Amino acid sequence: MLIALILGGCAAVEVKFKRLKSQLPENIKKIALNDESGRAAALLEILHSSGNETAKSVATQELVTILYGRHFAPLDLPLGSVASKLAMAPANADTINPTVADELIPAADLEINGLLSRSVQVGIGVPYVAHFKAGSPQLAGQPGFPRVGMSIPVTALIAFDKNGAELSFYQTLRKDHVRIAGRTYQLATDFSASLAHLISKGRNRLIDFQALIYSDKNMSQAGLIQLQAYDPTKIPVVFVHGLLSRPEAWMQAANELVADPNIRSRYQFWFFMYPTGLPVWESAAKLRSELDRFRQTLDPHHTNPKLNQIVLVGHSMGGLICDLMVRDGGQNLWSQFSDTPYKNIPISTPARKRMESMLEFNARKDVSRVIFVSTPHRGSDIALNPLADLFSNLIRLPLEQFRGQYSPVIMAMRSNVRDLFGAPVNSIRFLKSKSPLLLSILNLPQTPGLPFHSVIGDRGKGGGVNSSDGVVPYWSSHLDFAVSEKIVPSGHGANENLEGIAEIHRILLEAANIKPTGHAQTK
Repeated sequence: MLIALILGGCAAVEVKFKRLKSQLPENIKKIALNDESGRAAALLEILHSSGNETAKSVATQELVTILYGRHFAPLDLPLGSVASKLAMAPANADTINPTVADELIPAADLEINGLLSRSVQVGIGVPYVAHFKAGSPQLAGQPGFPRVGMSIPVTALIAFDKNGAELSFYQTLRKDHVRIAGRTYQLATDFSASLAHLISKGRNRLIDFQALIYSDKNMSQAGLIQLQAYDPTKIPVVFVHGLLSRPEAWMQAANELVADPNIRSRYQFWFFMYPTGLPVWESAAKLRSELDRFRQTLDPHHTNPKLNQIVLVGHSMGGLICDLMVRDGGQNLWSQFSDTPYKNIPISTPARKRMESMLEFNARKDVSRVIFVSTPHRGSDIALNPLADLFSNLIRLPLEQFRGQYSPVIMAMRSNVRDLFGAPVNSIRFLKSKSPLLLSILNLPQTPGLPFHSVIGDRGKGGGVNSSDGVVPYWSSHLDFAVSEKIVPSGHGANENLEGIAEIHRILLEAANIKPTGHAQTK
């Protein structure tokens, strides 16, 4: 199974650039290229008078090209033109200043392969992708943009007023409509283009073998990632990937979900990346610290109620990490393995602090619901395979604080569970079927009344309680206390299955008190 996953770890999304041939009318093509004013005036006449939407889109793109070549400085137009000048409108909360963008690419110039669909919206204006490198002033104050920067969907729109013609680039994840002369218009946008463009700049792989094996060297990359600037009016949905995986595993879901205006107007997406060789307790500790860091950066006085309504969505092992966010640890956890308070174990201060970060936690009050996708709450027989043991033995964990400190910890364990901790407890050992390490999570107190949802694959074979997604059997992924359970005809990748994504969609709409479509088995 692990080898199959590794070999399947090809590029998640392929992006090619294609520059469309000019569709300008012959009269504009004849105007000299160095006559910017003349060309701009003729193009603005098309925008002002033509009823052909394709012609307007071409004219807008050509006008953007002219201003781009001028670093967006204003351009005076000939006397008698439909506008006296063409200039940038002042940037505001809903628009960007294009002069700080490192790239501005027409969305139509991006050919995308690998996504289940292309999420677009029909309307006025021309969709673009604006890319900002790390260090861009546009990203100032953002706690978790990717190392390659951020690509966002924007729409170029030229509007006329008494002062002339003004170009704006609207951030369509923030505002996808505009009012002109007392009327509201929907903006054309391409959400998939920005998503695919950003993915193409990163690792662009579904599988991360190195982060599994060399977990010790990949800790610096662990953290929450934003794919858009923080919006205080929207609820965060935090996606957590599973074993051997990366945030790219959620791109199909993000692409499908953002297509719905009800979703994108209410939610923003964050992604947790972590080296998957870590035991889930340690990955959970990192996610807790990241959620705290985001809150301290974005809302230090805890005045925004949206940040108290976080939705966690975890795939496979990521679901176990999410589960630990809404349970109480401390003595509830440690007493399942030892009768000796861990604070009494004779170990160094750094080792004790490391243990505290993993053991001492309370259910988070800022999480409003959890969605488990193909989650092995009771483990998987796959982890018992000798090949899994081979990979498990290769995993290198960050254990600097425990050098020479491990023996006292082992001796503090009850004799019947010491073997579980005899070797560093990495993720694969943790996932063994019905392992006490894994079952200890289900024994922890959880947030009362918190809604839990399950999305489970059966590979289209049916079988109900006897079914399996090929990796996790139903008996492991089923939860009696889940408020809904949806079985989809998928393998273990229910997070990339259209029916699995549709169920996440339904749950998010339900959480926003919007009547959902489709049906789940509800209790």
